[in-house]
Amino acid sequence: MKEIIKNIWFKSHLIGMYITPYMWLIYPNIIWLYLIITLSWYLNNNKCIITQLEYCLFGETFLGKEKNFFVPFYHRIILYLNFLIAFYQRMN
Repeated sequence: MKEIIKNIWFKSHLIGMYITPYMWLIYPNIIWLYLIITLSWYLNNNKCIITQLEYCLFGETFLGKEKNFFVPFYHRIILYLNFLIAFYQRMN
């Protein structure tokens, strides 16, 4: 059962990582989630809290067995840009 939960969690995290930045096109209010995510990265030295939680729960992350919690610069830029575009759209 733990393996099933782990696989669902990892797949959700992976899929969410690629879909979430563009969800503002469908659901504009999600930009507040973007703000929470980016603030968590900032306050946690560019490390992903969800990935850290994965490691605590399962002894590995969706990226593999090693302790790799760092959010790559290009992933951060994608979310920052989408937040700025969505916020600008919302204000106009």
